[in-house]
Amino acid sequence: MSVAGVDLDGLDTLVAAAQGGDRDALQQVCRRLQDPMYRLALRFTGNPTDAEDAAQEVMIRLITGLSTFEGRSRFTTWAYSVAVRQLMRTRRRTAEASVAGPEPFADFIDRHLADPEPGPAAQAEHAELVADVRLSCTYGMLLCLSREQRVAYLLGDLLGFTDTDAAGICAITAAAFRQRLARARAVMRQLMAGRCGLVREHNPCRCRRLTAASTAHGLLDPADPRWARHAGVTLPITTDTLNRAAAELDLAAAAAEVYRTDPGFAAPAAVWDNLAHSMSELLTQP
Repeated sequence: MSVAGVDLDGLDTLVAAAQGGDRDALQQVCRRLQDPMYRLALRFTGNPTDAEDAAQEVMIRLITGLSTFEGRSRFTTWAYSVAVRQLMRTRRRTAEASVAGPEPFADFIDRHLADPEPGPAAQAEHAELVADVRLSCTYGMLLCLSREQRVAYLLGDLLGFTDTDAAGICAITAAAFRQRLARARAVMRQLMAGRCGLVREHNPCRCRRLTAASTAHGLLDPADPRWARHAGVTLPITTDTLNRAAAELDLAAAAAEVYRTDPGFAAPAAVWDNLAHSMSELLTQP
């Protein structure tokens, strides 16, 4: 069983042992947390390199603060509370700072809705580029949200926390959380309605049409499509998203389905290696 991407099987026992000084248990807890914490950081920062740094910072906070967990809430709720506080205090990195807001982002897409799609042969040849556009575009949309709205959207619509638990994670009232989530959904509707073909098949925007423009604007590096080559991504990315999103009557729910069915990004090996190096006194066997 898992909650918010965290494997819960035997987790309470491992956490208690780790709090008691069991290094092996601490390593196991960290191993279970590193992928979901990395995915949270990736969605928050919108950049794999930035997410590596942010995820490491989150994991250090979790390790050093583990003794403060008293079991008054689920461990996953506590862990995401620590992670959100750390992410909210991080400096704005390049990807986040480069997105000027939903209007300029939508304008870029609108200017290229009529761009020609590559032929079948080119589509097969450039599968990585198409995947890179899809992932960079959908993650870029998250950066159009304010940090507060982004966290609300991630907790509520993607990770499935109740408004009560999510409000506790954000240290606000449940009513305030619902308002943030409603604003975030409104922005996502604004971006995707009438555009994104992932949420509505009849919408005009297709990832294939944006490959040339993204390359021309320096948003995509054909020599290094880092999203498509990220750990956990298997090409071609399936179109199950279209079928699942099409079944959603509400556009905000359809938009969330795009993210729920994105590739299962795994934390790069560097996240663990750097963490183990910086916390060697705790994460290596005596």
